[in-house]
Amino acid sequence: MATKRWNDEMLDQLADSVASLQGSMGSLGSSVGDVSSSVGELRSSVGELRSSVGDLSSSVGELRSSVADLRTTVDSLVQVVEIHQRNHEVAQRNFETISRHIDKTQAELKGLRTESQRILEHLFRPQDP
Repeated sequence: MATKRWNDEMLDQLADSVASLQGSMGSLGSSVGDVSSSVGELRSSVGELRSSVGDLSSSVGELRSSVADLRTTVDSLVQVVEIHQRNHEVAQRNFETISRHIDKTQAELKGLRTESQRILEHLFRPQDP
């Protein structure tokens, strides 16, 4: 294999290639720095997301507890409504019984008044001579 001698043109091409490689390496270094910065930002974002997920998990737990409390409250209110409904039905029946008793008593009083009126008319009616 024969060795070739370097002439000025070849050296200029080599120098241009080295300069181009240096520029590419600088650009690559800058890109690596940008990527590294982006990775750092992503790590920070992931940390924030983990914290947010933890907060959401805690909030969901609190909401579940609140829902359980609300269910218990609703069940208690339903029981109160049922008791009041039964009491209302009893009160309604009592009212109807009292109302019938009052109607009966009024009818009896009317009859007594009529009978008393007849007795008074009979007692104080002028006698025929």
